[in-house]
Amino acid sequence: MTMQTRFSHLALVAFVFCSSFIVHPSSFAEVASVQTVVKKLQARYDSTKGFRADFTQEVESATLGQKVEAHGKVFFKKPGRMRWEFVDPEQLLVSDGNFFWLYQPKEKQVIKTPFAQAFRSSSPASFLLGVGRITQDFTPSLQAQNAKTYTLRLTPKKDPEAIGLLDLEVDAKTFDILQATIIDPIGNTTRVCFTNIDRKSPFDETLFRFTVPDGVDIVDTPSSS
Repeated sequence: MTMQTRFSHLALVAFVFCSSFIVHPSSFAEVASVQTVVKKLQARYDSTKGFRADFTQEVESATLGQKVEAHGKVFFKKPGRMRWEFVDPEQLLVSDGNFFWLYQPKEKQVIKTPFAQAFRSSSPASFLLGVGRITQDFTPSLQAQNAKTYTLRLTPKKDPEAIGLLDLEVDAKTFDILQATIIDPIGNTTRVCFTNIDRKSPFDETLFRFTVPDGVDIVDTPSSS
């Protein structure tokens, strides 16, 4: 999995929980309209400035058939600021809106990637940057629905085979996002769940700044054309 893929996956799941919302149960929980679901999802994202939460992540490799689990804490704030604190394996991902810094203490290195390079405007994370809209850039569809959940798929309108897909499992009554599944172009799958979500706590801007520790090598990601 490339660094760009990893960054895009993390941004996508951050968007997912910025997009979750609660509404009172109604008849439209019985007969879903994809247009209504998407409209509510976009509106909640537009009104959400940030959140902090605990997360668990499972990544399955399409080529190796192996699953890797991780957990930790995440902080997100518009525009484009994130902090992912992985407990096991220990690593830290910080975005200040200009660069992504992926710090791996055991390797004594930090991988630096320009924010704009990690998120192409055509990627599923483009709305995270404030340059995309769900209905403008993606074709949404309801993959499945039952009395408890809806499964919403976002397919990029431009080059879906080269970008990937995002599936959201949504509670049919509360419209909370229960699970996010990101499938990259070669079939790697990332599933992320969040708990203890807090959208009201203030954020210290120092959370989104990264200072390279002494003795740590900086690896710059080559610029893409």
